[in-house]
Amino acid sequence: MKIVRFIRSKLHYKMILIYSLLTLVPLIIVSATFYVTSKEILEHNVDQSFKQTMSETSDKIDGVFKAFANEASDIGDNLFVYTLLRNAWNPDQYPLSPSERTALTERVEAMLWIELGNMGKNIGDFADSIHIFDVQGKQYFAGAESEIQYYDAIVIMPFEKQGIPEWAFFIDNRRLICNLQLVDSATGTVLGSLVVLLDPIKVTALYDSYESGSFFITNASNIVMSTDNQNRIGQLIPTQAMGDTITTELKSKSTGFKYVSRIPVSEASAGIRKLAVFSIVVALASWVAVIVITYYVLRRITSPLATLSNLMRKAQKENYQLIENFGSHDEIAQLCHSFNRMIIETKELIQKVYKAELEQKEAQLAAIRTYFNPHFLHNTLEYVSILAKSKDKIDRIPYVVKSLSSIIRFSISPGEAFVSLDVEMKFAKIYMQIHQYRFENRFEYHIDLPDHLKQVEVPKLILQPIIENAFIHGIDHIRGKGRIDIRAYESQFNLVIEIEDNGGSAQPRARESKGMGSGLKGIESRIRLHFGNRYGIAKLQGEHGMVVKLLMPIIMKELTDVSTEKEIASP
Repeated sequence: MKIVRFIRSKLHYKMILIYSLLTLVPLIIVSATFYVTSKEILEHNVDQSFKQTMSETSDKIDGVFKAFANEASDIGDNLFVYTLLRNAWNPDQYPLSPSERTALTERVEAMLWIELGNMGKNIGDFADSIHIFDVQGKQYFAGAESEIQYYDAIVIMPFEKQGIPEWAFFIDNRRLICNLQLVDSATGTVLGSLVVLLDPIKVTALYDSYESGSFFITNASNIVMSTDNQNRIGQLIPTQAMGDTITTELKSKSTGFKYVSRIPVSEASAGIRKLAVFSIVVALASWVAVIVITYYVLRRITSPLATLSNLMRKAQKENYQLIENFGSHDEIAQLCHSFNRMIIETKELIQKVYKAELEQKEAQLAAIRTYFNPHFLHNTLEYVSILAKSKDKIDRIPYVVKSLSSIIRFSISPGEAFVSLDVEMKFAKIYMQIHQYRFENRFEYHIDLPDHLKQVEVPKLILQPIIENAFIHGIDHIRGKGRIDIRAYESQFNLVIEIEDNGGSAQPRARESKGMGSGLKGIESRIRLHFGNRYGIAKLQGEHGMVVKLLMPIIMKELTDVSTEKEIASP
């Protein structure tokens, strides 16, 4: 028992045990070496045979394609064709009467049918149709009546040399395209195009010596142009696992196509498998025994490592889990114990850091609120005191007091630190109404709040200090009519609130200051504490006064706080 326990506690001895078991099967190693060596020799010989076959097939296909290109050139030199195309290009310079044009059209189409028949006799029954297009897009054709799918691509297809037929790098309804640009020899003007389309099914006869699905004609981008499986035409050539097939490729110098053959290795190595059957059967029993033993031994070694690796990947994504059920006492078990200790310490550290940051932010926010509320209350009560001294305005005090009561109740009531923008705007409206009682006809305000932004979440009491600054440093000091405009809109998926006043001539030095007072700094601190440093406040000089711009993210409130809305309801 002591020896077993000692071996279990040392990974080194476990590996010695595995290698000792593997030395019991030299016959398997010899048989595998023989099989691999023989396979490489046979594959080399078969590869040479495949290359020879590919060369013969490619020459055959190139010969057919070259013959079609020559036929296309002969058709393009036809006088009737050029006469018809020149008339379409410039009817004033090359005039034709209607009867002459009709006669030429009939001659050209009859000639195309004759040429299509000659192609079938001289080259083979591969052509599907012949088409001629003039510069106006009019078509003359012979053969199948299926329409051209990619006419625009045929027209703009680039050519290396004018007047030389080229095979397109794309297909049209699975048909190969031989395209010839018809050019006026006198002026060099393109008069039209001549297109020969090859039937996709009939073309497969050129390589019918290959097994189904083993031969492909592709373009330079490995798009299948022709194969016996019609569904694969127009798609990328299918990928094959390394070692599953013997692939032979040859590029055509005349067409630019690639010819690809893929022969399964199983077919090529049939001979070597027969030679190796005897040695494999002899070694099979020993091989199975070693695999079984090695499997169970390695499983106990690799299973904890695999689990540990998986948990490490989860830890990278901040999903911390402990590894459990490792029953050994070796180095792997010690590694698992160390991992568990690291995870426990990491989680404890995260909790400590998070708690410290949270307490710090709460303390900062509490300090801001402590500064903010008394300042607001003092200024508002001062406005009420002014109204109380006027006999003709004393009847407004109940309305002002009621408004003030709503504002005070809203500002000091416990609850969430955020409210909807609609609620905050209603609070600002009531606050400005108090000032409107004071200024009478010398002050007006306007609030522009789109409906889709009403439920955006904003910090509570974020607008009041800005409005208060507008009165203290601007509107209180002008002789004319004061005005405050509050606008809310969306910009680059963020919420922008602008508070603009018309106190431009009041206190020039203070109004032109680029800095911000403690009130505005407090607002900016709150915004950045809640949303990050990319958001905040900006003070700009407007056309008639100061513009204060707030930038915050758009976060929608899930539920509307009805009680809060009632607290700031207009009197």
